[in-house]
Amino acid sequence: MGMKDKKQLMLGFVCLATSAQAAFGQALRSRDGELNRPRVEVFAGYSYWHPMSADINYVPYKPLPYGAEGSVTYFLKPWLGIQAEAGAHVDPVRSTQYTTGFGLQLQGNVHKFVPFAHALAGPSYFGGPALNVKKWGWTGTAGVGLDWIPSLRHEWFGVRLLQADYQYNYNDFGPLQRNGALGGLAKINTIAGSAGLVLRLGGAQHADMVRQMSCSAAHVEVYPGDPVNVASQLLGFNELKPIQFTWTTSGGRILGKGGDVIAIDTAGLPVGDYRVMGTAVQDRHGRESASCNANFTIRPYDPPTITCSALPATLYVGGRTTITATGSTVRNRPLTYTFVSTAGTISQTGNVATLSATTAGDIAVTCSARDDLQHMATATTNVTVSVTRTAAQTSLPALPLQSDMCSVSFTRDRRRPARVNNEAKACLDDISLAMQHQQDATLVLVGDHTRREGIALAAERAVNVKQYLSQEKGIDPSRIQVRAESAGQAQVISVFLPIGSTFNQEGRVVNEKAVVRHGEAYGSPGGIRTASSPRNAPTRHTSAQHRSSPRRATRPRITVTPAQ
Repeated sequence: MGMKDKKQLMLGFVCLATSAQAAFGQALRSRDGELNRPRVEVFAGYSYWHPMSADINYVPYKPLPYGAEGSVTYFLKPWLGIQAEAGAHVDPVRSTQYTTGFGLQLQGNVHKFVPFAHALAGPSYFGGPALNVKKWGWTGTAGVGLDWIPSLRHEWFGVRLLQADYQYNYNDFGPLQRNGALGGLAKINTIAGSAGLVLRLGGAQHADMVRQMSCSAAHVEVYPGDPVNVASQLLGFNELKPIQFTWTTSGGRILGKGGDVIAIDTAGLPVGDYRVMGTAVQDRHGRESASCNANFTIRPYDPPTITCSALPATLYVGGRTTITATGSTVRNRPLTYTFVSTAGTISQTGNVATLSATTAGDIAVTCSARDDLQHMATATTNVTVSVTRTAAQTSLPALPLQSDMCSVSFTRDRRRPARVNNEAKACLDDISLAMQHQQDATLVLVGDHTRREGIALAAERAVNVKQYLSQEKGIDPSRIQVRAESAGQAQVISVFLPIGSTFNQEGRVVNEKAVVRHGEAYGSPGGIRTASSPRNAPTRHTSAQHRSSPRRATRPRITVTPAQ
């Protein structure tokens, strides 16, 4: 490197250092607090220049391992700045090569690290690989880098860990001479790597700025045992410095180590109002701190709600009606039902009771639901009992009797003993037609099982038949009741109940939600019905069969007595 090149390189560093000192001095005079975002950023460091497949007349440009890079960036926004960059790379044989650029820089903040990207273009001053003397060309630069701030208490100083740039250098040295050492066109693709020191200047945050903290609970009113999430928001703190949060509460237990968001376990808290207090501290002396508080309330569990209905609501002496109670709680707590009537006799199974009328008059039935916390709700329904029919009633046609329809057999498929197969669907088609013709009628499905099977399998069979009728035939599920019995046969019996009829046969009411399902409920609707196996064909019961069947003789049925 010649004496002239050394002077030029030294002059560039002196100018860069002078501008950095002036900017840093101005930043110190303009700030008394801490640095938050830089207004001006100055970089100076080492640079390595490596051309790739660049030559003139087969004379290549060689890498230049000795170089310096410097830049000054003025930020218009915390993430956007305008940049001026200059670089010098020493060639001991052909003197120093200079590059400059002007453009934009984008940057972000990730705690102590500042990633950035920039794009520049500007004039360059370099020579050829052989005997071409230096002349002005131009250079385009695009690259990325990463800065590191060693101390959050001294944010004005940083270290550029790496700046990786791609440069395209262009220069026209005139017509190529015969000897090949002069002239030619330089199109140089170059990779340049830099590292050094960064001064982050300006952008001060005043020390007298008030730090603020606010916090709020996600749910102000909760039930005992429900978690309470509390979140905080800060204003006026330096987000690059660590912040220590401290939380206290007048009730409950704080979960986790505590950050800007916490959760409070309210298990075992009595009903009442509680407060959560939070504090954020940024320096060890507690001068940069703020506090907040949030309130929440533990509310008592609401009592259950209940509805009570009678079907039918009008009957005659000696008749029966079904009383149904439907209760609910906020958290689906278990309920216990009771029924009390002012007359007649009443028997109960779960939330359903049967009232037998012994005398004429109005009967009030009170339905009660009590949860495990001893909260209770009541509702009342009225039933009218008459001795004889009125004149208007005698003109009405007699109500139809209940009828046993076909049964669905489950003896064929032993691997899937609860699955409704295609052979049973002819029976179910007849049932769906009857239900569609009489929209006010109901259907009772009684599941059965053999001695080797359990009552749970009988319940699953009945639930699967109900699912087929509701999903494939469009029957309203509320019109279908499901029961289970232990009569010793793998089948489901269907009982058709016109309006006014009452089902009073053996079998327990099935809690459909508690039934455990095994596999699919029924076969594909497009399956082909096979009539070759009589064991799996649906059984159609005639009136003669009902009279001759000993099992049917033990199953009494309650019907509405027609008018005399």
